[in-house]
Amino acid sequence: MESKRPNTIVDNYNHEDHQQQQQEEENNEILKRRISSHPLYGLLVEAHLDCLKVGDISNLDNELKMDQMQATKKQNLGMFSQSELDLFMEAYCLALGKLKEAMEEPQQKSMTFINNMHSQLRELTKATMATPTEPAATTSSSECKFRRNPAI
Repeated sequence: MESKRPNTIVDNYNHEDHQQQQQEEENNEILKRRISSHPLYGLLVEAHLDCLKVGDISNLDNELKMDQMQATKKQNLGMFSQSELDLFMEAYCLALGKLKEAMEEPQQKSMTFINNMHSQLRELTKATMATPTEPAATTSSSECKFRRNPAI
């Protein structure tokens, strides 16, 4: 009978551990259901997707739509009771919005730089295209002068 006693203790311990794991899984499922049914859940998913979309510059119409939605979102955030889940959802949505803005800033600066470079290149090609009748030696010397002039 002594050999059964350690097994009973181990079995009890395993059973309690299994019950704790089941309880944790049930609590996680309940929390998942509460989050997915929360009024701010759609906003949270949309904010997350917006962060993932940063870098897709082909959707300029979406920016206008997002500006309208942000105004609506700010109004909606104040309408819910302030339970812990509400506070978390609101804070997470706001954090994702700030993250998106922070990710967009360098991209916007890069696009401004690229657009300025394109404009300068277009102006340069217009200037060189306007004087095709000059001899080649004169053109190369004027190009050298142009490159040396830091004001341009």
